[in-house]
Amino acid sequence: MIGWILYGRKEAEYNKHYITMYQEEGKKFDITFELIIVEELEFGVRNNTWYVEYKDVEVKLPTFVISRVIYPLLTRQLEYMKVPVFNGSEVARICNDKASTYQAVTALGIDIVDTTFCKHGSLREYLSRRITKTVVKTVDGHGGRQVYLVDPNDSQQVGEVIMDTDHHDTVLQPLVGKEHKDLRVYVIGDTIIAAILRRAKEGFKSNFSLGGDVSIYELNKEEREKVQSIIELIKPDMVGIDFIIDDDDELIFNEIEDVVGARMLYQCTDINLVKLYIEHILDHL
Repeated sequence: MIGWILYGRKEAEYNKHYITMYQEEGKKFDITFELIIVEELEFGVRNNTWYVEYKDVEVKLPTFVISRVIYPLLTRQLEYMKVPVFNGSEVARICNDKASTYQAVTALGIDIVDTTFCKHGSLREYLSRRITKTVVKTVDGHGGRQVYLVDPNDSQQVGEVIMDTDHHDTVLQPLVGKEHKDLRVYVIGDTIIAAILRRAKEGFKSNFSLGGDVSIYELNKEEREKVQSIIELIKPDMVGIDFIIDDDDELIFNEIEDVVGARMLYQCTDINLVKLYIEHILDHL
């Protein structure tokens, strides 16, 4: 059985060890994982049907694909060609646009950070209506990048953020939680795998990749119910569901990571996330 793992060239270099884990674990299930670099992939429509080429050659499609890129169009192409993709295009579409995520999750009635949707080109006008520090995020940012705490009264800072977010839609939020703590819940299918608490060492971003401290966290019954309601809504294969922890230690929904990183999970637990994900995929093929 052949499985593709899709990565961008730069991300593949950074995640060499993680890719090797898939390849080694895959052997135990008679799966050969092939690394596919998306920059070398060409796809589209030719002779009235879909096509995919890799390194300028039309390729035999795999049994399934694990997507580690934010590219819903490619995911949809493979799905049209009857190749199962994990996560699928609808999960990718919702989770990789923060505005779409907030819009969808609001239907569940759980606590969400107050959020204003801002079309690109309008950020200066939106910030001019604010009087307190505001969190600005591009809707397609990932891993804590393109997230800014902006003082609307600081014209230089506003200008710099507008330049950095040019051509991106954004969302605007108040800063929640003085201790700058948040929670990532790892999910495979309909199962909660683990929850990791993150604390910012400095600044307001707690991402592990940006230096935040991490530790295991036990969800209580109410918190698990919140997570399960999100799982039932989006029906993911593997995602990270993120919550901000407010000053009353309540979980406030923040976002969902489609291409979720696992370094902090491996630091805090002995859970073999790759093995669990392969088992989930085989169960759904």
